[in-house]
Amino acid sequence: MRILVVEDDAMVSRLVREVLKADGYAVDVAGTGEEGRLLAFVNEYDGIVLDLHLTDRHGLTILQELRREGRQTPVLILTSSGDESEIVRALDAGADEYVVKPVRNRELAARVRALVRRGPHALRSEQLTMGSLTLNRLTHRVLVSGEALDLSPREFAVLEHLLLHTDAVVTRVDLLEKVWDRHFDPGSNVVDVHVARLRRKLEVANAPIAIRTVRGVGFRVEMVNGARSGKGFG
Repeated sequence: MRILVVEDDAMVSRLVREVLKADGYAVDVAGTGEEGRLLAFVNEYDGIVLDLHLTDRHGLTILQELRREGRQTPVLILTSSGDESEIVRALDAGADEYVVKPVRNRELAARVRALVRRGPHALRSEQLTMGSLTLNRLTHRVLVSGEALDLSPREFAVLEHLLLHTDAVVTRVDLLEKVWDRHFDPGSNVVDVHVARLRRKLEVANAPIAIRTVRGVGFRVEMVNGARSGKGFG
């Protein structure tokens, strides 16, 4: 999943980016309000972390413009101001969450996870299931027949995206856009490397699913022959 951070304090934006990357998100960072506004309109994000007091424009105007144009991407306001009237204005303008700096890393990660659950996939369960494999999007745990499967944050994000799109072939570009940030080289083989590692871990764990390569297109997740389907969102 992909998050946009609009923050003009380089130290804060770097910290937020690292916290969210460690939680498995692809993160784009905008250092100005105008850059953030353009990225929010050009790309599809699962959530936006937006500072209000930007040097070139107020974050509230960006939020209002997004909502006027029908953009319903969930927005978390991250700002140093705890003024009640400002909080009310932001929430009335369409913010989904409001966090006052400084915020603990674990709390920030948890609030962003809650934010994402209100987004485009909000109607889907927090738990994705295929046969005896379950992936919990809230706790970031994967179980195979009740046993924990140890995945890196990127491997988890790849598997999550595939399970969210079991009815389609997921292209390498799709995975790059949702799992890695916008500065990643599209010519890199990083997607194939992570898919290969994920495949091996699924095989070792005797998972009921396999990741198939659709030559020239991308990847599809399928039930292994002989495994019960039990596919769905639990």
